[in-house]
Amino acid sequence: MKSIIQNKTFLLFFLGNIISLIAFGFNTISISWLVLEQTGSEFQLGKIMAVATVPGLIIALLSGYLIDKLNRKWLLVFLDLFKMLVLVLFLIATYFFELKMYFIYATVFFIGIGNALFWPTGQAFVQQIVNENDFFNANKLLSASYQIGSIFGAGLGGIIVHYFNPYSALFINIFAYLISSTLISYAPFKHQINSSNKELSILSINKGIEYLKKRKDILVLTMTTILSDVAIWGSLSVLTISISTNIFDKGTWGYGILDGFYGAGALSSAFLIGYLTKEFQRQTVLKFFYFGAAIFLFLSANMPNIYLASLCFLFMGFNNNSARILIRTILMENIPNNIMGRVQTLLGIYTRIMVVTSSLLCGYLIENISIENAINFTCLHYILAMIGTYAVSKKWQRSVQYLN
Repeated sequence: MKSIIQNKTFLLFFLGNIISLIAFGFNTISISWLVLEQTGSEFQLGKIMAVATVPGLIIALLSGYLIDKLNRKWLLVFLDLFKMLVLVLFLIATYFFELKMYFIYATVFFIGIGNALFWPTGQAFVQQIVNENDFFNANKLLSASYQIGSIFGAGLGGIIVHYFNPYSALFINIFAYLISSTLISYAPFKHQINSSNKELSILSINKGIEYLKKRKDILVLTMTTILSDVAIWGSLSVLTISISTNIFDKGTWGYGILDGFYGAGALSSAFLIGYLTKEFQRQTVLKFFYFGAAIFLFLSANMPNIYLASLCFLFMGFNNNSARILIRTILMENIPNNIMGRVQTLLGIYTRIMVVTSSLLCGYLIENISIENAINFTCLHYILAMIGTYAVSKKWQRSVQYLN
């Protein structure tokens, strides 16, 4: 771990990444609150989240090719500056003209393009600047940076929106992207031109499909367990602020607490998951984690106050991120490296389609039926992930292939 921190290139990227993720948290809560203030509609909020996800469907087909061909450091810098420019234009438009919903749609669409390319570029950049022996520790630090960004972004963003307004948070969001891009730009890095004639992901995607046809177990495992991530990026992105507002009447302040506690729980999983897997089999703890995430989400909406609900979100974050770490490890162990990129492309497309569907359905349920039905719908994501894990683990046990 010490050798990674002493790596100046990694350290500057790591710090820039945290600040960029804090900016993302500010952006999410500010835009969500503007939508609710403008429309009072959770279904509109669901549509906004869907629009933010759609660019990823396009980028997923091209990102591998772009990341391999371009200088990754300067691509990261450009993407932060691009997101900053989008927000500057949004604030200028709202200053001179009355806020319109199509301003928000355009903003989240272009921010979505930046985010959809920034995160995979960051992962590829780390792989390039860190020794192979340090990959595991580097990934743990990256996971920690995401959770730290989530905690501070949601917590501070919620407080600023609550005591000031969403525009103040977006101003800070702009400066955060500027600081992030500056830090990364100072990271020492010599770009090596990749002269290999790699296929565009869109042309090589059939190879990923052929692999998943042969490995039905991996297909079932990924299609079900990905739903736990879909719950976070889809329905929960709509549901969390609705729980805070509709159940506890705490608005953005409550949203920041709930999301911050979720991030704290997820962060703790990076340090505790190793101890749990030493004591219990992976298939056992995986099923427990998914079931636990569903239970704690259900309980959160039935707590007497926002503080106890936040504790439920803390445990939900721990359960969900622990499961994510285990599933990613299992996939790395089972999917050959030479096919992993194409499988990941397919999974990225599937994930984004499901996120769009999940956020829209959740918003519709809250607005037209009840928030209780939306909570049950979100819990179903985790239950299906648990069922998929159970089915595949049984098949692997019969084939004398164990998850551990």
